[in-house]
Amino acid sequence: MENIKKQKNTLKLVGNILFWVVLGLVVVYSAIALFSEQEANSTSVFGISSLSVQSDSMAPTFEEGDLIFIDTSFSIDDLAEGDVITYRLQIEIDGELYTIFNSHRIESVNVIGGTKWFVTKGDNNVIADEDGVFQNDIIGVWTGSVWSGAGAFFDGLIGFLKSATGFFLFIVLPCFAFLVYEVIKFVKVVSDYNVQKAVGDRVKFKEEALAAARAELEAELKAKEEAAKKA
Repeated sequence: MENIKKQKNTLKLVGNILFWVVLGLVVVYSAIALFSEQEANSTSVFGISSLSVQSDSMAPTFEEGDLIFIDTSFSIDDLAEGDVITYRLQIEIDGELYTIFNSHRIESVNVIGGTKWFVTKGDNNVIADEDGVFQNDIIGVWTGSVWSGAGAFFDGLIGFLKSATGFFLFIVLPCFAFLVYEVIKFVKVVSDYNVQKAVGDRVKFKEEALAAARAELEAELKAKEEAAKKA
């Protein structure tokens, strides 16, 4: 009896743990998939923007595969020489134009017709970038934070979570497992109720039979007493 009770408590504990695990997975997935934006090699989660570094042009400041964080709430007027800015850059691959985000250090600031153009250079490059950066192409300023080697992993994780496979594994499968668990628990509750009801019915039937036998016995004793009095 004691072992059965322990097993039930263990199953209940496991069920509660599974519930919170499923709930946690759903919350994590919802937070990342619904509140994240991905464009080229840039990802934004809850307004915090990160960039997966694609080359060693800024080494050793940060290197290919690193994850850097950028501040998107900046003022163009506050940008100065030495700041590392992130900007849109178009590159051609096999005749197709692609937009990526590049991060280089400001070498100089030029004003042409009231518009600012920035000359940039990678810390690992010998010469400055050929094309200047137009102020409207700048999306952020590097905060100084870098996670070494986390760029590819983070991009892959976000991409996977937003994919159909990620949705299935983190939403459909956990919810289905939780539904199965709830169905099993419901069936067990119903089964326990039926067992208790059957036991209760048997006890009730036994009590009613005893009561009827007792009443019959009392009636016989009473009849004998009355017969004895008449005699």
